[in-house]
This record gives sequence, structure tokens and C-alpha cells, in this order.
Amino acid sequence: MLVQIGNGYYFLYIGIAAVYLALLVLILWKRKKRTAHTVLLVILFLNFSLHFIKQAFVPYRNNFPQSIRRSTVENLCAVSTVFFPFIYLFKKQNALHDFVYFIGVVGGLAALFYPTEAIGMPPFAFDTIRFYICHINLMAVPMAAAILGVYRPRISRLWAIPLLFLLWETIICLNEFFLMGVGLVDGKFADLLDAGFRNSSFTFGIRPDFAWAHKIFDPLVPTFLRTDAFHINGGKPFYFPVLWLVVPAFVYLIPVYILLSSPFWIYTAATRRRKAA
Repeated sequence: MLVQIGNGYYFLYIGIAAVYLALLVLILWKRKKRTAHTVLLVILFLNFSLHFIKQAFVPYRNNFPQSIRRSTVENLCAVSTVFFPFIYLFKKQNALHDFVYFIGVVGGLAALFYPTEAIGMPPFAFDTIRFYICHINLMAVPMAAAILGVYRPRISRLWAIPLLFLLWETIICLNEFFLMGVGLVDGKFADLLDAGFRNSSFTFGIRPDFAWAHKIFDPLVPTFLRTDAFHINGGKPFYFPVLWLVVPAFVYLIPVYILLSSPFWIYTAATRRRKAA
């Protein structure tokens, strides 16, 4: 039996994620914030290490050196895996910590409910387990940090969420051109502008298998960012890399951040009022 949407293994891993988060919070609940921060930081660095250690295991080992691209920042969760631990090295909260909460929770939950790399895979194969470990930690660590008061999302950093999301997308875009340049991705540079080619994070437009998304994105994307003015894409649907996401990022991501963060804003405000009373 393989992992499939809605089957027992699918819900097993969702259940494991919920139990893991609960245990993480319970274990650290009465600890000092400095201790909780250290534990969460260690988890993030272990996640970071797994991103590269996986090259020693099948199926990556069998496809080396082409498989090296899988240990780069080739999608949103990969960028998060690589950068999260270094952001957490800064103990004083800044806008990056607010974004870690947002992109970690959204990316981790999205991967749990639509586990792209695990679908059709044996439930206990190395890469299936690795996929779930990575994405569960991306979700659980920032969520635990918020619950424990290590880093709580703030309304004052609302503006940073779409901007940092666009930075994440820019990193992915540059990484794709680099991989193509060094030969770790086969094809021509023009191929990267094809939304159906290595475009898991929608960096280069709306993927063909998400045709329904045109209805909610295209009205927000200026025509000149959806026009192949230089005729470099062979007549295929074209979106200007990253820049096509600017308006949608502000329109859609800010409400999601408000939804995910508001319980902590309310709790923080209530705590301050009690202390002031």
C-alpha cells in the first residue's frame, strides 16, 4: 500500500505531526524561553543537515551528481529548511521571525495535506519519512515557538510577509538559473520560463495542473507581466518570473497571515491589559 490522498497512511502522518507538535510544546512548556529556543534551534539545524545528508541514501545516491539539485534551494520549503536555523540564531525578534512563522506553518501544513513528494510512495521508504520529517519540523518549530512565547507573530510586521515571500521566490529563481548554468538541470534557459517546467513554487507562473488558479491570479497580474514581449518563450503561456506575484502576494498573503496570527495578537493584548490593571 502506498501513500495516497485520503488513505490510512496519509492520515497517519497528519496524526504524527499533531502528536509531535503537542509533545514538543508539553515538554518545553515550563522550561525557560532560552532553553526552548535552544531546543528549537537544534531541531532546525538537524532539519538543515537532513537536507544534505539525504544524498547518501537511495534514491538520491543512485542519481548523483544530478541529485545535488535536490539539496539546493529549489522550492519554498527548501529555502525555509536552509535559512530557518540561521534566522533563529538571532535571539532578538525581527521581521524574519514573523515570516518564519507564516511560511513555516503555511508550507508545512500544505505539504501535510498535499504531500506531493510522498504521493504514490511506500509509506516507510527513506524519502517518504524524510519528506515528512522535514515538513513537520517546518510547521511544528515556528508554531511551538509562538505557543511558548519564544517568537510570537506581530501585527506590526504585517508589511514584511509579502516582501519576504517575494525574496524567497527570488532566491528560487536565481537558483534555477544557476542549476541550469552548471548543468544540473537539462534544457535551455528559455525552458525555465515555461510554467510547466520545474516550477513547483509558481516562480515562473501558474502551472498547467493548476489551471483553475488563473481565475484568482490573472485579474491581479498586469498584462505586461503576462506578455512575452521579447518572444523568448516559444508562444507558451508566459509570466514574468517572480514579479508576476507582487500584487497577488500583497492581496492574498496578508489576510492569511492575519488569520494565522490573530490568536497570538489577541492573547498578547489580553495579557498586557491584565498586567496593566
